Amino acid sequence: MKTILTIARKEYELAFRSITSYIVFVLFLVISGVFFATTVFKVGLAEMRGVYGFMHLLCIFFVPAITMGSIAKERSNGTLELLSTMPIRLSHVVWGKILAAFLQLKTLIAFSVVYFIMIAILGEGIDLGAVLLGFVGLSLAGATHVAIGIFASSLPSNQVVAFIIAFVISAFFYVLRFLLVLVPLPLVRILQYFSFEHRLMNFMKGVLDLKDLFFFVALIVIFATLAQLNLQSKNMMQER
Repeated sequence: MKTILTIARKEYELAFRSITSYIVFVLFLVISGVFFATTVFKVGLAEMRGVYGFMHLLCIFFVPAITMGSIAKERSNGTLELLSTMPIRLSHVVWGKILAAFLQLKTLIAFSVVYFIMIAILGEGIDLGAVLLGFVGLSLAGATHVAIGIFASSLPSNQVVAFIIAFVISAFFYVLRFLLVLVPLPLVRILQYFSFEHRLMNFMKGVLDLKDLFFFVALIVIFATLAQLNLQSKNMMQER
């Protein structure tokens, strides 16, 4: 655990020395801020559900940008091979990078507190439980997108390819919700089970379902394991 935290801290600190990270942060905050301002001041809807939903949509675009260089960049620079020769498990590397990217995302999501304060001032009868659980659900979905991004980054040594792979996988889980009206009824429950948006709805309504919690945690573990196995297989090929 100590190794994972050390890797995560170093990766998190390095992220804030990169101009790319600041560009991603600024774009995320500007776009989400414009949506919030339009929703609250123009439409007159003082609630967080729409904001959380929109921020989840932004995660599909911005999380791949955060994670695309996590492993792919190390492979292209040759530093990944150096790490494999050190007394560090590949699982520590994967989870350390997942934690670092998640902390970057949490830093972004934390700014939604400002939106809640403004809604609390302007609105009436706010469901605090729905706001808090919505934040938890958004964080879980974001962590899952991060795990997907780290897995995608473990596949190629090209960061652009890693971005595209992560975007396609994350977008697949997102658009499942919109395919429900196009598929036969027997398939609806299957698609709902894998739909991130469907899972998030319960959190945003203030309902904590352990099935939804387990779903996101399971996917995080699955994609982290796939990234680790992929790195192990490539190391074995290099040794041959």
